[in-house]
Parts: sequence; structure tokens; C-alpha cells
Amino acid sequence: MGKFSKKKISFAGPMIGKKEEEYVLDALRNGWYATFEKHTKMLEAKVCEYLGRKYALGTHCCTLALHLACASAGLKKGDEVICTDFSWVATAYSIVYTGATPVFVDIDPDTWCISPQAIEAAITEKTKAIMLVHSFGHPAQMDKIMEIAKKHNLKVIEDAAPSLGSKFDGKKTGTFGDSACFSFQGAKIAVSGEGGIFVTDDKEMYERAVLLANMGRTNSKKNFWSDFVGYQYTIGNLPASLALAQVERIDELVANKRKIFGWYYERLKNVEGIKLIKEKEKCFSNYTYPSALLEEVDEKKRNFIVGEFAKRNIHSRAAFPRMSTFPALEARYENPECKKVEEQGISLPAAHNLVEEDVEFVCDSLLELLGKKK
Repeated sequence: MGKFSKKKISFAGPMIGKKEEEYVLDALRNGWYATFEKHTKMLEAKVCEYLGRKYALGTHCCTLALHLACASAGLKKGDEVICTDFSWVATAYSIVYTGATPVFVDIDPDTWCISPQAIEAAITEKTKAIMLVHSFGHPAQMDKIMEIAKKHNLKVIEDAAPSLGSKFDGKKTGTFGDSACFSFQGAKIAVSGEGGIFVTDDKEMYERAVLLANMGRTNSKKNFWSDFVGYQYTIGNLPASLALAQVERIDELVANKRKIFGWYYERLKNVEGIKLIKEKEKCFSNYTYPSALLEEVDEKKRNFIVGEFAKRNIHSRAAFPRMSTFPALEARYENPECKKVEEQGISLPAAHNLVEEDVEFVCDSLLELLGKKK
């Protein structure tokens, strides 16, 4: 391939097949009038069946599902929610939307998921919930997190956005907490372009979420009557049809992502200074975004590598900055592991259309830019 790939080696991208075409065409032709919610309801039922949860509500995107999770949990001004400092900011903003305060804590350096020890240390009398993220598809340490929640009577919300198909101790992510949310955004393992879904086993939380997602409309006094401020958060039937096909193929999609990670692992596992984030004991990761800590570089060098990748037609991504450093949010703890990942972390391409030669080119380029031999 040389120093430039003629093919765009994409960071993320879907696997679309005949099933997706058939479902979207069906929604286009038949998903109107009396059947305007046909595929939305099928998606919600399929997700419930797959996860073994009682209730699901499709949303326009996962951020809105997370807001519903926070709101249906009763979070309000004066409450605190312990939250990882390493995530896309939607995790934190969904808490802020309710008036509650996210309290950012550090991560496990081996998974980039929230640290149970950091959770325990941050609990105060104001703490009402834990918001965890299954970072990049890697399951958080759910046994310890649930023990802490039970001990302190805290709600647990799983930001499972990229983790459909992942498991902790044989149990699927999104099935531990009081509620959980998944994303079908175009860079996730299963896509609908934009889309998300809220799941729970709590009937009261579900019914509250349904009302909030439909403008608080109750029709209690007359048609279109709203009893409280709500939002328009529901997913459309067309994107739901695409998400439905993807969820039905989730095992195939997970297997492909794991295969791609395996190509990276074989080439990079023994390279000094590259720490691949790999599933820990009792964990099964979908490896949505294969990631690594470049232990021997600083932030400037890591950013240089990302830039050089782009020149070679390789799309990678620098790790998230700490949310606690954003202007609209506040830091309570320093969170040194998050800082380290912020400066040295990189996520590598894992679009579903990659072949082994693409991964080989990425790895060769990375080793060259790091000044290491193959």
C-alpha cells in the first residue's frame, strides 16, 4: 500500500445488507397511516427480547434517552450523580438537563470505565445515582458497582451507548441498572443514522419516560392536553426500521468487530509502549472502538500521529478530554487516569468494511510514527 491508502480506512461505519434494505423499503412503503409506528414498536420489542428487559422506548438519539433515564429516576436540582470523567459530554449533559450535578471521578486504567473505588470515595449525602459508561464497548465492573449502589441505596443508569452485544459475567450490558440507554448513531456497532433506546424493568420509570418523550401529553382534559413540560424525543419509523435490522444481526456485527480487534491485537500485543485496551476477566467486549494508550508519547506527539494518519487516509480519534474541564461543568477530583488517557489515548479504525490488509497498514504506520520496528 505504501505511505497512502487509496481506500479510506474509516474509524467507524456500518455493515448494511439485504435485511436492512428490505426493512427500510417496507417502512418506506408501509410504515404510514395506521402503521406509522410499526417498525418502532418492532424495534422496542426486539430490544426487550434480546436484553431480557421489560420495557423499551425508542428515541431520536441516545442523549435524549439518557435524559429520560435521569428524569424518570427523579433527579433534580441539589442532587448529585457520580459519573465517569471519560466520555462524550452527552453523558454529563443528560444529568445537567435535570438540574442535578455530575460529580466526575476517575477510571480503571485497564478498561477506561469508571472506577468502583472512585465511586465509593465520592459518595455524599447528596448522591442519588451512579451514571456509568461501558466505554467503547468494554463492560464496566458491574458486580462492584451494583454492590455499592445497593449499599448506599443509589439508582444506577447505564450509558451503554456503544456496548450492544457486550457482556459482564455472562450478562448483557444494559441489564444491570435501574435503566440503560443504547445508541444507534452512525458510528456505533448497530446503526440507524441517528437513534437511541431507553430500557428498564421499572414500569413507573417507563411510563414517566413515555410521557416526557411525548410532550407530557396526557389528554386528561381534552385532546392534545399536556399536564407538564415534556419533550419530543421519540424515534421515527424509518430510522427504527434500519435499527431493527441491525439489532437482529447484532451477533454477526459483534463477531466482525472482535475479528478486527484480533488483527490489531496480533500485531501490537507485544510492542513496548503500546497498551491495548483488552477485555478483562469476566468481560466480553464488542470492541466497537479498538483503543490503546501510547505510553511513551505526550499529547503533542499523540496528536501528531492522528494528523499523520489522516494524511495517509487513516481516520483515527484522539481520546476524550476530561468533561470536568469543560466551561459548563466543574471538577471535584483530579482524575489522573483520565488525564493520562486524554493525553496518550487513541482509538483506531474499526469500520465494518475493513479487511486485514487495512489493519496491517494502520499498524505499520503506527509503528513507523512511533519509531519502532515491525
